[in-house]
Amino acid sequence: MTQSSLLIGYEPRCSVYPRKSGKRKVYYLSYYLPNCERIQRFCQEKKSLAVKLRHLKEEELLQGIFDDLDLKKLGDYRSGHFSQIRLGTVEGLGIYLNTTAENRTPKAHYNDEKMLNTLFKQLEKSGRVFIDQITPLDVQLLINKHSQRGISEATLTSYKNGMSKVFKWLSEDMEIVDMKNPLKKVKIPKKSGLVRDQIPTKEEMAALHAAAVEGVIKNRSPIVEIFKFISLTGARLGEVLHMEWEDFDEKTGIWNIRSKSRCPTFYGLGWKPKWDKWRQVPLFDDAIELLEYLPKREEVYGTVPDRDESRKIVSNKNYPANFVFPKKVVDGKSGRVGYCRVNCVHNEWESLKKLAKVENLQLKDLRTYFNHILKTNYDFTSKEAGAYIGNNEVVNELHYSPYHEPTVRKKMQKLPLKEAMGGS
Repeated sequence: MTQSSLLIGYEPRCSVYPRKSGKRKVYYLSYYLPNCERIQRFCQEKKSLAVKLRHLKEEELLQGIFDDLDLKKLGDYRSGHFSQIRLGTVEGLGIYLNTTAENRTPKAHYNDEKMLNTLFKQLEKSGRVFIDQITPLDVQLLINKHSQRGISEATLTSYKNGMSKVFKWLSEDMEIVDMKNPLKKVKIPKKSGLVRDQIPTKEEMAALHAAAVEGVIKNRSPIVEIFKFISLTGARLGEVLHMEWEDFDEKTGIWNIRSKSRCPTFYGLGWKPKWDKWRQVPLFDDAIELLEYLPKREEVYGTVPDRDESRKIVSNKNYPANFVFPKKVVDGKSGRVGYCRVNCVHNEWESLKKLAKVENLQLKDLRTYFNHILKTNYDFTSKEAGAYIGNNEVVNELHYSPYHEPTVRKKMQKLPLKEAMGGS
């Protein structure tokens, strides 16, 4: 064996996996060298010993200790000079994601992984096989392409910032590659600058409520109840899907939106409201009546992905949770009925809109409508309405208070314009 200095930024990704050898089961060791070469080798017949050897091998690799097989695969790689490795585009992204995963929430990591994998694979398909081949022009063309597809300026900015973090980490923070961050010169194409100025009309809301009839959308997520509750609270979809019965105080009618360390989510165990901002929402009587109408199900659970050491999902674990809006699940073998957390209602929402013949609305427009009702019918200030639905005064004014012609016309009729201007 030879030893070099500690390899900063190197992620060996050691794992153990079984293989059949005749009638026996043996265990193999898998890991990556600093030049991204994957090694697969026999380890042990006993899993417990194989796991111990895996930990030992991982420690050696992180210290720059390589045996003869490793050195053969390393080739002309010079130990201790990790920055001289020419990383593949997707491989470089993989090192970043795996190494920095512990510093982000499961949800943030999942979203980053999904977004960045798509972008970096597109760069690779364009002929940029290696990270250091990527130029500002390559990224600018990629951003422009997504802009032409109608992607919002905010989303494009998140693309740019996410990619920039990868290049900064690889080149500046860990010094793995020798290159300048190509995102520094990339510009986001300017759009109209207008925020979404969409609010449902009374007629559209009436059509949606008319379509929201029990049994209309069968064997799917409880979109009818979810739609009604969002309409009556202005809550975010994630807040509603992760609402548990213990969050609601029946005596006071208050819904406590709070962080919950044991709540199962699509990303992992533990749920937090946006910005981890807790709030108490005194529900209107209509919302309380809806909750009183809903049955409190038994055997309610949420699935949480179980990941291996390379963060790949290998299975899902079930955790009990008293969700208010679960979906019915029937086991195909036993016929046993259970109720599981809802992950997505996109298809069901589209079906409901189709039934109502309302095509252009988004689910979040219900928040805007409820916010409008609070301010016009109940005289809530932007600060009060924002506190109720979970944003601040500035955001409430900018994003949740669109131009509403009927309200404007009603205000115009209060006084003749000539009289207001001092004329006769």
